[in-house]
Amino acid sequence: MKKGLLLSLCSILAMNVALADTSGKEWSYSGANGPEHWGKLAAEFSQCGAGKNQSPVNIDPPKVMDANQEDIALNYTMLMGDVIKNTGHTIQVDMRSGGSMMVDGKSFKLKQFHFHTPSENTVFKRHFPMEAHFVHQNEAGELAVMAMMFKPGKADKTVAKLWESLPMKKGDSAKLSSNALKAIESESKLSKYYRFNGSLTTPPCTEGVRWIMLETPMTVSEEQIKALQGALKHPNNRPVQDLNARIITN
Repeated sequence: MKKGLLLSLCSILAMNVALADTSGKEWSYSGANGPEHWGKLAAEFSQCGAGKNQSPVNIDPPKVMDANQEDIALNYTMLMGDVIKNTGHTIQVDMRSGGSMMVDGKSFKLKQFHFHTPSENTVFKRHFPMEAHFVHQNEAGELAVMAMMFKPGKADKTVAKLWESLPMKKGDSAKLSSNALKAIESESKLSKYYRFNGSLTTPPCTEGVRWIMLETPMTVSEEQIKALQGALKHPNNRPVQDLNARIITN
């Protein structure tokens, strides 16, 4: 096997492992298995401690570089969710079909999205009460995450639909109705977003992830926030990581 092909296959394998459930490894958001210890819990988690391009990050808008970024084509039509599940670390929706976005001339398909409370990324060092991560993957195995912040206000229609089947215990899951994601179906272009290179925010903390964070937050009701907190029973945000040499653009 040629060296180039071998490296390519290894890269794809690493990204696919990053998408997989790592619940077989004991990690948590506090205590002896908390974020400050992730890098030492398993060899495959080493980037959690040694990585230089880790997520989440803090965004200080006055320091963001204006890069005149191209619009990102978002095709969220014909969305079909499969299941909503409580992994013990997050509430996650696995996709059956639909959802893609074009980044750097490459098509990334929506694989799953999940929720954090409070938010992992911050703005002016302040957390939002909730954040959603839409995880996309292209044919080469590369990952792109679209982050959406939620601020207190009017109830979100999609969250309301999902929370009808909200699994309250770790390991529980429920099938989603065919119209569960109807409210977020659209074909549009994203023009107001922050962009930075980062990693997965959970073990194995794989780097090389394209991060797209929407500038404008959505709203979510206090009841919807409390429902998520009740299902998880603990905060599930990794602490903000150092930017090091990275530049955030918009």
